[in-house]
Amino acid sequence: MTTDRSPGWRKGAALGSGLLALGMGLTALLAGAASPTGPWVKLQPLPIPARQHTTVWQVVGNPAAPQDLAMATSQGVWVSSDDGQTWNPTSITQFTWALAYGNGGTVLYAGTLRSGVYRSTDGGQGWKKADTGLRNLDVRAISTGPTAIVLGTQAGVYVSGDGLAWERAGLQNLSISAVSIIANTPLGVIAGSDQLAQRNNLYRSLAVGVSSGWQALPGGDPGGAPVFSVAAGPVLKGGTVPPILVGSLKGLYASPDGGNTWQAQTLAGGALWSVDAIAFDPNNPAVVYVGGDNGGSTGGGLQRSVNGGGTWAAFEVGLPSQEVSGLSALSTTPLTVLAGVWNPLTRQGAAARALDTTAPPPVALSSSSGTPISVAVSPTPTPSPTPPRHHPRSARRAPFPIGVAVAAIILLVLSGTALAVYLRRRRRRLDAEAPP
Repeated sequence: MTTDRSPGWRKGAALGSGLLALGMGLTALLAGAASPTGPWVKLQPLPIPARQHTTVWQVVGNPAAPQDLAMATSQGVWVSSDDGQTWNPTSITQFTWALAYGNGGTVLYAGTLRSGVYRSTDGGQGWKKADTGLRNLDVRAISTGPTAIVLGTQAGVYVSGDGLAWERAGLQNLSISAVSIIANTPLGVIAGSDQLAQRNNLYRSLAVGVSSGWQALPGGDPGGAPVFSVAAGPVLKGGTVPPILVGSLKGLYASPDGGNTWQAQTLAGGALWSVDAIAFDPNNPAVVYVGGDNGGSTGGGLQRSVNGGGTWAAFEVGLPSQEVSGLSALSTTPLTVLAGVWNPLTRQGAAARALDTTAPPPVALSSSSGTPISVAVSPTPTPSPTPPRHHPRSARRAPFPIGVAVAAIILLVLSGTALAVYLRRRRRRLDAEAPP
């Protein structure tokens, strides 16, 4: 049997090969055009075994040195001095909820699950506990300003003028999941709780440290939905109040007047995920980013508005996952946005950075200054890492009949199980056990 090797066959084979190569090139080109890399770049993963399922709650950058980053995770605080190319562990190795820079970047605060608040003056290399006056060691949220540092804890709000000693500032019966300073003198604060079955979970005080009065803001939290994030933007020059955004299980709400009135925000594509993270451009209140999740299953996303919430558009191309757990923005050129995300399929957290080259330029802002508030700390007992739950203790009574007691125990177990399942999905901790 012979094979035809004539010149005509060779020309045909060459032509076929050329067409095949051309087709493959066009396919690759079209695939590249259909899948742009986008603004997001995944930062170097932490050197932690995958089996530990590390959650990344927050990534922040030093406003005075943007290449210096810090990350709050379920495995402690990690820092980077090279813009996230490498990460180094710190002395804080326990579950950490929140991080915040203060005093222009010279001080860094960390809020932990069971060990209270820590303070660093060297960019996170060294840490010291700062728990004087703190009665609860579950520090879930931190907000810093020129006159005060505010903590949200498992048992209310605490305030400090120097970050060393703390004073109770109200809402002790609520687990505060988000706080944001909205005024400096007197100190104004918005606080949100993520507790279930509450009539109100969003509150405002316009004189923290002077008056303990908190006002419920049902317009920003209709139906008492669990609140997961609160943020106040910078104040325009000539203005007096910042724009405020609140993210909850029921979506996103905005206030242009310091919390007096609220409007529901319609995200692009009719997105209905719960809003877990919010970040304003430090130099332009019209530019804001929001991220959320779908209760631990696939879903969620990240969107941006460049007109103060008038319209929203997806801003997630290149993001390692659409489940967004934390957001922050740095004053750089172009604007830097940092995100913490969770992948429910791999059960891994990650961090990413975006350089937003299409964000509007900075605008003239009002100056922020003031004298740090004075804190009068009274002697307090040793802080408790496991505070009482948010249910009043029953007075001592006569013993219940056995049947009633058994039924009550079963009901409590079922209720606790349902709540645990909800929190497990909601927080994406999966393997990490922590209070809500």
